Amino acid sequence: MTSDELGFDTAHRPGALTRYFAERWLKEPSAKGEQIIAWLLEAALGRNSMYFIEKTKEYVDEWGGGGEIVPEDAFDGFVITGDPVEDTIIPHAILVWTCMNDQPWWKDVYHRWLEKLLAAGSGEAAYLAASLWPAHDLMEKVTYRPARWLVYRGQLDAEAERLILTEMLKGEFGIRSSFLYGSFEYDNALFANTLQAQYIKRYGFTHPVCGLVGLAASGFNLKKNIQEALDAPNWSEGVKGATMLLYLSLKLSNNLTDPARELLNILEQNLFKKLDERHINIINFHMDKIEKIDYNLIKDYINYLIILYNKTINKSDLLMKMFSKYMSIGLKSKDILYIGRDLKNIISNLMLEEKEKVESWLEKHSNDLRIKDILLATYLTKRIDYKYFHDITIDEELKTEQVEKKIEDIYGKIKCVNKIKLFICQARKYFTPGRDSYKICNFIKDVLKREEKINFDCLFIEDYAKIINSWHPNRNGVSKEEMFLRSNHIGLYLYYSILKEWKCMTLDFIYHMNKSVEIKVYSDTRNKIIENLYRYTIDDIDIKLNLYLNKMGSNNFPCEEIKEEIKKELRMELINIMKNDYGKILEYFGNINGIKELEIARRVVIENIDLFADKPRNRWLFNLLNIRTESSYILM
Repeated sequence: MTSDELGFDTAHRPGALTRYFAERWLKEPSAKGEQIIAWLLEAALGRNSMYFIEKTKEYVDEWGGGGEIVPEDAFDGFVITGDPVEDTIIPHAILVWTCMNDQPWWKDVYHRWLEKLLAAGSGEAAYLAASLWPAHDLMEKVTYRPARWLVYRGQLDAEAERLILTEMLKGEFGIRSSFLYGSFEYDNALFANTLQAQYIKRYGFTHPVCGLVGLAASGFNLKKNIQEALDAPNWSEGVKGATMLLYLSLKLSNNLTDPARELLNILEQNLFKKLDERHINIINFHMDKIEKIDYNLIKDYINYLIILYNKTINKSDLLMKMFSKYMSIGLKSKDILYIGRDLKNIISNLMLEEKEKVESWLEKHSNDLRIKDILLATYLTKRIDYKYFHDITIDEELKTEQVEKKIEDIYGKIKCVNKIKLFICQARKYFTPGRDSYKICNFIKDVLKREEKINFDCLFIEDYAKIINSWHPNRNGVSKEEMFLRSNHIGLYLYYSILKEWKCMTLDFIYHMNKSVEIKVYSDTRNKIIENLYRYTIDDIDIKLNLYLNKMGSNNFPCEEIKEEIKKELRMELINIMKNDYGKILEYFGNINGIKELEIARRVVIENIDLFADKPRNRWLFNLLNIRTESSYILM
């Protein structure tokens, strides 16, 4: 039976990266072994990432040194799924291929692929494509905006709160497909727990999620903003929820600062006058003043409350206690937006104290696939108690055969490939990278040895643990030590550069490239991307001006405010150069070729003519930009 028949089929044929790892891992090289390795890489990194990595290497190897490196039909190898984990690598990959060539493809190519992303319901990837690709008017087709943009614009509706809550439930190390690494300041919410403070500062204390600001309310000087909402004669449902959550977070916190204590006093003066019976009962339930409450009364707040205990006041012991109470009153797993490592650890600890109760709750909700995963994760988990703390890790004494038996008990009989996917999911979502990943990769190695008769070298466990960790939703946590710099694979180096937002690492990659053509392609591509995207990392005035003019010409802005912000920055750069380096500005505008860019620069100067008109030397600038000045008016 072939590896394809066993389920180890891949979207694309094995390439150079597969052969590199085959040499490292296989004791006895074979076509079947290579096919399984290709599948393992695709399972860990994603099919679109692997396609980009391998095809990039192929195209560079085949390039003769002039003209197009990547043909347009290369796009056809991407598989748009609607899953942001798979799809958000596509916009970055197409941008890289665009910059590898001498010039972009026709704008219709980018618009056609944007429409494919939209048709598949891949909003995050479509937004990212519109902000990255060099074609005009892409953004006007996209309705999706990241959570931080919604906060910035005051569009904190139910869906925006849902996005923020999900990010907060994931915690610091959760899987984040929404780390877009786009080209605008508000594309990423690296710390979702700061979004509430940003919103309150701009728009007030208006929604339940604002109540999760906790002690940070005093740190961000939000007392006045909150006081204004509390002073209103009647509170909206949003203010009631926010007030209830903020009160609980302050009341349950230790060592309040003086500003936080003042805020608590203000809340207590208003609380029971303006809160309704429902919210007062929820408070009393969490303060142990009443034993029971109808679950339907707190159902809409369950995610807020889990975050409040686990993140806002950071008391896992209290969350354990409350989670047990939630189970007692009918907690439904489907009401929890995200179940990851934090909740798995809470459930594992709770099992040590109330094993039958927790197992009963898990079994009752086992139709939820996430609960099946938690059942497996808690089975794998062992708690080690030390004098002042405890550690939650994978049980080192578990044998692979025992784990496989548990998998069959939970999921029924499943194929080898699905077992491996389960192990990968467990490593990423429920356990700590490094130590725990090694143990899981050992399970994978044992399964492949027994079921596929594939004998891997000892390097496999450490290598595959690194690969599992270096997929792009975890890009913020990928370190140099987890990169395979000796692979001499330009596709992999460009993939790593995407993960690291094109910062640093350049010399590390170039040092390990064998061909001068690869060094040229990598360096030129990186420079083009930085020059066209990351305005906050650029110091060179020429590059920054060119970037601003290109962005203003593309008209791909998430909102009008950012367009005005870039215009303002461009004006300031022009004024700064005029004051400090007049020759440079003349040289820049004398060499610029794009008619549209010249027209944008011309418009900026005309709109601010009073800043330029009083100096005789500016006539040279006016001539370059075809601005005719008379005594009291400007000829457009």
